[in-house]
Amino acid sequence: MTKPTIEALHRDIAFANQYRLELIKHLLTLATALLAFTVSFRPSLRVAEHEWLMYIGWIALGLSLIGGIFHMLGWDRFYISYHDFDYKDRDGKRPRKIIKIWRRYAMITQFSGFIIGVVCVALFAALNIHNMVVLK
Repeated sequence: MTKPTIEALHRDIAFANQYRLELIKHLLTLATALLAFTVSFRPSLRVAEHEWLMYIGWIALGLSLIGGIFHMLGWDRFYISYHDFDYKDRDGKRPRKIIKIWRRYAMITQFSGFIIGVVCVALFAALNIHNMVVLK
């Protein structure tokens, strides 16, 4: 096996960073759209059952949005820390360690909030499908 060139490593790192950025942006977009859609176009139901699922879904999607914003901010601060400190100096390691902890909490909040929000909204819809008002 041949050792990759520095150009190949830079290309792979750039590709991984672009993938990460697109994933965060897509989750932000999907969470925003689902939250806005379910709040704006709440279904017309005879009787809404298990409304608590919708409320939990909204809260989780809101937390996902907040987590996503802080996730992006965490990566921004992480990369800026290399500009603010000499990357070989120990002074830059402590801020990056703190940033990494906050960034990971934000990532977990974003991903788990999105999953919980989607599951709750889907369960609410599935459990209330028989209560839909039929328009003529």
